[in-house]
Amino acid sequence: MRRWLTFALLGLALTPLFLRSGDVKAAQQPQQVPAQHVESATPADGIVGSETCALCHAEVAKKFGANPHSELALMHGGKGVTCESCHGPGQAHVESGGDKTKIFDFLTASPKAVDARCLSCHLGTHANFDRSAHALAGVGCTSCHSSHSPQTELHLLKVAEPKLCYTCHTDVKASFSQPFHHKVNEGVLACSDCHDPHGTLQDKLLRTAADQNAICTKCHAETLGPFVYEHPPLKTEGCTSCHFPHGSPNPRLLTRNNVNSLCLQCHTASMNFTAPGTPSFHNQANQYQSCTTCHTQIHGSNANADFFK
Repeated sequence: MRRWLTFALLGLALTPLFLRSGDVKAAQQPQQVPAQHVESATPADGIVGSETCALCHAEVAKKFGANPHSELALMHGGKGVTCESCHGPGQAHVESGGDKTKIFDFLTASPKAVDARCLSCHLGTHANFDRSAHALAGVGCTSCHSSHSPQTELHLLKVAEPKLCYTCHTDVKASFSQPFHHKVNEGVLACSDCHDPHGTLQDKLLRTAADQNAICTKCHAETLGPFVYEHPPLKTEGCTSCHFPHGSPNPRLLTRNNVNSLCLQCHTASMNFTAPGTPSFHNQANQYQSCTTCHTQIHGSNANADFFK
């Protein structure tokens, strides 16, 4: 009995030592903090998230929900294009109380800086923009596009075509008021149907047809050919050697007020022209008749070298 009491007292005396030893080991082991808590406490690379941006920019954030950029983000689980994808990390901007110099501001940035920011995503579809006439003239992306307040859902334009183009190209606006013109003002065609505002390898930002000819043949397929007997100006000078592309006071958008004057500017016996002159029996002083009365297939023919029917 005495021996049992001795062992019992010894066990009670050693118990606090074991407990203190366990506490020390527990303290030495690092505590596991949920990963989600760590991410929210320390933003990665200064990213604060679109929810933080919406606290101050509520009106912009509300409209941005229907924006193609926002829809792209939702397609990728919210990890696509967000506020900071374009404006950069916002932590410094938030901590400074909204200092605009702490974030990328599209309104005050130079056109080249804005273009570089946009082309970081859109370079694949606008690879020629840097060497386009618009870029060289200092016309940047935000000159035509608005991410937050577009007037058109397609392409996020500030103003719908053709009014947007007319803000700079006032001379072209006058051409579309001519008696004969392409139906751009009527909404049948748009400037971008023929021109690529982001740049092409052609003059005047022209798009090209399948055969690398003028974009005219996209609609006027009957003039495309190939023909057995081709009218050389179509391949050498193009459609604009005879037609005004936007508008004209003459029918068929001709550059001359009558067909004969147009034809004779090349088909006149002269050392300066390689085109054949008119034969002697074409005496227009005795009888005026349009050249195309006989030479009906003027763009090209598969049956006659003189472009007859």
